[in-house]
Amino acid sequence: MIMGESFSRRSFLRLLGATGVVTVGDSPAAHAADRLFTGGAADHDPNLIVLLSDCHVNGNLKAGDAYQRGRLEATVAEILRLNQLPSRAIVFGDLAWLWGDRMDYEYGASQLNLLENAGIKVTIGMGNHDRRSTFLEVYPEYAKTTKVPGAIVSVVDAGAVDFIMLDGLQGQDDRAPNDMGPESGALSSDQQDWILSVLPKWSKPVFVCSHYPLHELKAGGKPLGLLLLDSLNVAGYIHGHDHQWYTKFLYRNWSSSSMVRQLCLPSTGHWGDIGYALMRIKDGKAVVTLREREYYYPTPNAKTPAVVETWKAIVSDRQGLKCTFVLPGAKT
Repeated sequence: MIMGESFSRRSFLRLLGATGVVTVGDSPAAHAADRLFTGGAADHDPNLIVLLSDCHVNGNLKAGDAYQRGRLEATVAEILRLNQLPSRAIVFGDLAWLWGDRMDYEYGASQLNLLENAGIKVTIGMGNHDRRSTFLEVYPEYAKTTKVPGAIVSVVDAGAVDFIMLDGLQGQDDRAPNDMGPESGALSSDQQDWILSVLPKWSKPVFVCSHYPLHELKAGGKPLGLLLLDSLNVAGYIHGHDHQWYTKFLYRNWSSSSMVRQLCLPSTGHWGDIGYALMRIKDGKAVVTLREREYYYPTPNAKTPAVVETWKAIVSDRQGLKCTFVLPGAKT
């Protein structure tokens, strides 16, 4: 028996790579074998987290929209080529293409499971193109682990920091199959009550996250940002939805120095900044680095050479951009 406690999949790939059995191809497994494995837990960096968003994968192979699938495949392959693998991967919503079809989640799972099989724990959030009931058909465990029944709310323990993934999806599960539902986000009343009760008492640095920009969400009838400003251990706010890499700062007012840094993530393959981000925690900071793969808008097929060159220039300008979060309680 090859697979088991004494001979893991990682050990199997390591053996294949060492013997030269896996030497060609562009599959994630081939890339994993190309890495220099050090063995066991040393293969994973407990302070490295990969951040993905807006995959928009179409699982219907007959629909022809395979571009996003290819970009997710390339992203997974690149992650598996890292010299040390991240300990965690977090998906910030819109795993599904447009309407939350089951085939989208099944295809997404076929790729994300490659990360899981490599020992990278994956957590998925809800976006406006998702559909909870269909998502739960493919990922039933989230119905048990959610912190708020009726929503998909996750807490990720990443060692030095935690992540709270909120669920701002407003679309109803009984909407028509091709109905995307509301584009903007909102937290349910139960979710608002939960975050209001737990966040001020959080005991270690925590990133509050969702698919949606912070200004769209409220808690207790007030902007969610006010709660973040009042909670001492909030390290920052991270979201997707806009398919762009950018940072913003939330201040209480001009006379107060308290602030919350916000970061928007790229899409893995559906217009705008195309890529993913890596967060490394070290010396009281969480530094997020952009891995920009390409840029396009609104489709990947540019009509003029000037547009193509502009897209290339955007990628060159943004590749390697960083966003540094100083963790609460860090010594200076």
